[in-house]
Amino acid sequence: MSQIQFKRDKAWQDKMRDYRILIDDKQAASIGEQAEVNIPVSPGKHIVQLTVDWCTSQKLEVDVEQGKTQIIACGPNSSPLLALLFITLWRKKYIWIKHVPVNA
Repeated sequence: MSQIQFKRDKAWQDKMRDYRILIDDKQAASIGEQAEVNIPVSPGKHIVQLTVDWCTSQKLEVDVEQGKTQIIACGPNSSPLLALLFITLWRKKYIWIKHVPVNA
């Protein structure tokens, strides 16, 4: 079984709010603070993105091999001084998202 595992960092921002996980533009699950979620997917390329309210992460392409797990880490980019910018001008970069090497 192939899957994508999402790991969300601990952060004061969005502490009480879940991020929605989109895979290929369809909601697949949600993830809370300091949580991990495993989502089964078909092998091949998928586009993943996270959203919260009107803010999002950038889209990330993930290539999942048969029987393997791709690990994706995420968390908020915002800081107290930049919060207003991240919820307005930079709302499509509100959440950071990146691949995590399997051997890390």
